[in-house]
Amino acid sequence: MRLEERKRMMGILLDGIRNGTTHMSDGIMRSPNSDFTCPDLLAQEQQVFFRETPLLMGLSTELPNPGSYWADSATGIPILMIRDSDGRFRAFGNSCRHRGAQVVPDGRGEGDRFSCPFHAWTYNTKGELIAVNREGNFGGVCKENHSLVELPSAEKYGLLWVQPSLGDPIDVDAHLGGLQDDMQHWNLKTHLYGAAQNLDARINWKLAIDTFGENYHFDVLHRESLAKTVKGNLQTHDVFDRNYRMLFATQNFEFITNVIPNQEDWPFRHIVLCVYFIYPNVIFLVDPFFVDVLRIFPLNNSTGESRTVHTCYVRDEIHPYFLENEEGFKDRFDGFNSVIDEEDYPMAATSQRTAESGLVEHSLFGRNEPALHHYHNTHRRGLGRPLLELEEVA
Repeated sequence: MRLEERKRMMGILLDGIRNGTTHMSDGIMRSPNSDFTCPDLLAQEQQVFFRETPLLMGLSTELPNPGSYWADSATGIPILMIRDSDGRFRAFGNSCRHRGAQVVPDGRGEGDRFSCPFHAWTYNTKGELIAVNREGNFGGVCKENHSLVELPSAEKYGLLWVQPSLGDPIDVDAHLGGLQDDMQHWNLKTHLYGAAQNLDARINWKLAIDTFGENYHFDVLHRESLAKTVKGNLQTHDVFDRNYRMLFATQNFEFITNVIPNQEDWPFRHIVLCVYFIYPNVIFLVDPFFVDVLRIFPLNNSTGESRTVHTCYVRDEIHPYFLENEEGFKDRFDGFNSVIDEEDYPMAATSQRTAESGLVEHSLFGRNEPALHHYHNTHRRGLGRPLLELEEVA
């Protein structure tokens, strides 16, 4: 992210603080609550978004060495991600070519071969079948034709991408849609894997994403938590094709910018919270010391259940602190969950119940909630659905 871009956005926030303004759309938007309850729509979303679309999985530091692996089933498809013996990132269907059993349990580790727990068929880091248990008894198997099924994968700017189905190679630049400069600026390869957790909620997966789409609610819902450190109802607004970026100002933003006269010296990462939406299902957060990747999925084929897979990465210079303090990441998650899992998601669950009741036909997205306008229309665009239109307000 170029210095001029950082200065532009900090200038917007400073003007907003001084004038009591924020970015506003030209009108409000009305979204049908059936988008959170329709099983046919969910089936279409699962096919298009979670099978046919390349997904951001995490940072390159998930797989630091040749032989590092990460097995993950959050998409609904068991995926085995490996840094092979040559150092290349690869992804495979985590299903044995014998009977389809999952080869590697979900989780992270190191290894140069992977043996299926059902019958001990064994694969190397390139997905090649290298051993068939008691092959003479089983019968002749052409090992070259029974490698793990390789999925489209890509690694660039310190990001790992996988498409959970067969398809064309992944063009990372096309999917970032202009966010390349931001991702390079954050130097993501210096953010080491820290810890991960799952947050299950009784809400549609898009409602979970919506909770990260505006700070209009901070001074109300989070008045005793997040609002003490981040200003509410103040954000920037930038669209990058299907993706979105907004910056929030910390409560000490104005003080810091007054104390430091040269705008080029303002400590950007310490006075803003950067919130990205990366299509179709990722919230990507950057604060002074962490990058948090939240991958949000439908759960149990239900319109009213979701799982947020939250992975925390920490800047390398403070990583030793967490190695020496076992409670460090627990404390990090406890603070995060006190906002998301104890305030945002329970409130969203009441919206889900309203949608399921049929009592209220639409939700409203205000002029000061432009990210919600973008989220819902970019999902509609991805499915070829009619876009929601702005309604002028008096």
